Order: sequence, then C-alpha cells, then structure tokens
Amino acid sequence: MKIFNKIRHFDGLREIYFCGVKIFAYHKRIVVKDCYYEILKYLALQKHKDFENLILGSSHGRDGFIPGKNDFNLSNSSLDLYRIWNLYKYVVEHGLNKIKKVIIFWSVFHPGLQLEKTKEFKKCIPYKALFNIDYACGFKPYDKYAIKYIQKQLTKTNCPNDYRGKSGYDKNHIDPADILVSQHLKNTTRNNNQIQYLDNIVKLARKQKHAVYIVLPPYRSDYLKYLPDDKIVYRELFDFLNENTDVKLLNLQRDNDFTDSDFDSPDHCNENGGIKLTEKIRHKL
Repeated sequence: MKIFNKIRHFDGLREIYFCGVKIFAYHKRIVVKDCYYEILKYLALQKHKDFENLILGSSHGRDGFIPGKNDFNLSNSSLDLYRIWNLYKYVVEHGLNKIKKVIIFWSVFHPGLQLEKTKEFKKCIPYKALFNIDYACGFKPYDKYAIKYIQKQLTKTNCPNDYRGKSGYDKNHIDPADILVSQHLKNTTRNNNQIQYLDNIVKLARKQKHAVYIVLPPYRSDYLKYLPDDKIVYRELFDFLNENTDVKLLNLQRDNDFTDSDFDSPDHCNENGGIKLTEKIRHKL
C-alpha cells in the first residue's frame, strides 16, 4: 500500500490519504475554455424572440439542422435530456411565445446519458452559468472560478445579429465507428429514467400548444453497420411514442439519399449533410 495516496474526483475535489487515513482535502480549479458556442447561443437567444421552430438536441442536432430566419437551434455537444428539457423550459419562461414546433434530435445515447457522470462533466458548467440549469445527480463541482471565467467571456463575445445557432462545423469524433457505437450503446441500457425529461417537454408543449417532433438523424454507413435493431436501440423512445401519439417521429436514420460524403465523422453531418437533412425535415413538417 502506498504511504501517500491522492484520490481525484470529477468535481475537482482532491483527497490526500496517509496510510489509508484521509489527512487533507482541497478543491482544484475547474477550467472551462471551450464554451464559445454556448455563450453565442445564449446571446443570440436574447436578441431573437420571433422564431417559430425550436431545435433541441446534442451535437447531432447542432450539425444536422441549419436554422433560417424562423428557427433557432439550441442543440449542442453532449447535451442530455435533462439539459434539453431545461433549455426548452428556459425559452418558454422567457417569453419566446411565437414557437409553433419543437424539434428534438434523439441520439443513441439519450436513454441513459447523465452528463455529470461522464468525462465531459465540465460542459454542465456553462449551462449553470448562462441558463441557470442546476446540476443533477447530487453533483456539486467547485465551479467558482469557471463561472467567473464564463461571465468574463460573456462580456467579450460579439454575437452577429443574424446568428440563430448554426453549427461551426468544427472537428468531431475521430474514433472508429465500432468504438463510438459501443460507447453510445452503454447509455441505452442504463436505468437512469431519462425519458422523464422527454415527458416533461411534451407536457409543457401541450400547455403551450407547441407541436413536438422527434428526429432520428442519419448516420454514416460504418456507424449504422454496428447498430442493433431499432427496436432495441430505441425501445424506450418507441414505448413513449406509442403512449403519446401526438408526438411525431421523423425517422431519417437509414434514408438512402444520404451518402458517406454527407458526414465528417461516423455520426455527424458535415455542412452539406446538414443542408440536406434540414431540407428533408422542412419537407416532412
């Protein structure tokens, strides 16, 4: 056994042990440097209250839907259903009352993903700082310095007047498709009851008279090859849709009009793919 041992926790806590006995604990500063698009979308949302279509989801929605003058795309990297629900609630509570349609991009990992429990937990902090979305799962990071940094960046960020959440189409996953699918499928079997947040969205949408659409986006052929049958991957979602028939499903996962050239990673559209997917969604709506 080591005489001295350091335990590192995700939330920044560090504990020092001597011969198995904790003798000291401190918090390491959590640094958040990659929240430019979270800030940009927050600022743009304060400017635009005239859109009819709200797009929500993770990076698949971010890259898959290119917003026009009647849209706002609040999707972003790694967003779980808890944050998607709270972003929708934020929009409603802040008087953006011209919305007619809520379009939710559903990712393979959504049934069980809790962002606080992943190595990307730092992405929770901008949503706390900007949209006041509380941390979930009893998670309490030492975010004092990170929030100060975000607030400082907020004052320095210039948001173009016509920005409505379009993706910057930055570099996405470089992992092989089989590894990505394996990582994503882990969250389909976790019993985290994340479907409750989709239920929250639908209940609020009914009160607001917003139509709700769920999009299953297309994936590159190598990613699709490793996915099990849809009835397994989307079991919770399909069960939910069977009980909530007013929620419409747009299943474009295996649309033959998409080729591998429409993707910049196994599971993300490039800009050409995003244009094509956006046109298809508009046509189906």
